[in-house]
Amino acid sequence: PKVSAPVTGPPKLTFPIPGSMEGVKTGSKSVLEVKHVSFRYSKDKEYLLQDCSGKLSLSSRVAICGRNGCGKSTLMTLLCSELTPSENKDGAHGEVWRHHNLRLAYMKQDHLKALGPFFDTSPFVYITERFKEGYDGDLQRRLIEPEDEEEASRRKELAKQYGKYGNEVGELISRTKVGNHLAYEVRWAGLDDPKQNTVEPISKLKAMGLDKVIIACDERIAAKAAGLDQRPLTRREIVRHCEAFGIDEEMCCNRQIRGFSAGQKVRLSLAAIFWTKPHFIALDEPTNYLDVETVDALGKALTSFRGGIIMIEPKSDFVERICNERWQIEDGKMKVEKLNNGVKRQA
Repeated sequence: PKVSAPVTGPPKLTFPIPGSMEGVKTGSKSVLEVKHVSFRYSKDKEYLLQDCSGKLSLSSRVAICGRNGCGKSTLMTLLCSELTPSENKDGAHGEVWRHHNLRLAYMKQDHLKALGPFFDTSPFVYITERFKEGYDGDLQRRLIEPEDEEEASRRKELAKQYGKYGNEVGELISRTKVGNHLAYEVRWAGLDDPKQNTVEPISKLKAMGLDKVIIACDERIAAKAAGLDQRPLTRREIVRHCEAFGIDEEMCCNRQIRGFSAGQKVRLSLAAIFWTKPHFIALDEPTNYLDVETVDALGKALTSFRGGIIMIEPKSDFVERICNERWQIEDGKMKVEKLNNGVKRQA
């Protein structure tokens, strides 16, 4: 009898295990918090978000919900420190706090934009380029470069007040502890002699408006802690990594990204954010371009992922399957609700 060809189902998805996180022994300890965060696009606009507070731990399974345009993606971008909170009504600034050893991966809604410059290359080239320094270069750029003119000039002004000889911070070289507080070695812009470097407390760097630059430095150190700088960007290693996301060797090394279907591009974006083996993932509408089978595979992968998850997802059945807490945004206010659906982190 003829043997029929094996029926191939959709390629499955498997996320890497995050590994332990120094200083955090339990799944319930908070690793990421928004405290009284507000946001508006400019001083003359209405607040999009007002006084939002919430805590996330490594066993969090949170969905951000609310109607279109209510600020879900904005809240997520604030949470991932790629936007700076606005002043609150009373003039105080809210804060996004995160544990300095946390590796956080964020897949934006327009994650396909990051692939744009690499359309004529293969996934192998894309991952090699993005992680060639031993950390996520794409993320570094998003954190270190000022978001807009306003932020750039604010940094300049604050540097005149706090910087060494009025200079801006060139880069943060390393992190240390002074007493109980974190401090960073600073190379000042325009002062290239290492003897001019100084060690500055985190409070001063925050006063200089450099929260995001601090996090960029923390991420580089956290990548090192995960052994990323030792992880070889060889064909074998990258192919093995991509295979867990349903991208086989042929696609990984010999196909141009522009020829990928939308679903395959999502798989590639996921493969890229997971290269750092993150402890916590933030996904903005991950099921957007996916077919039914891949959505199912993504659901399984998320259920068994051993880190924390926060996501924005319009499909309510998908949310019910993965999440056990909802952050509901309505008229700029955020309510935290536990879902009594018995969903827990599996591993």
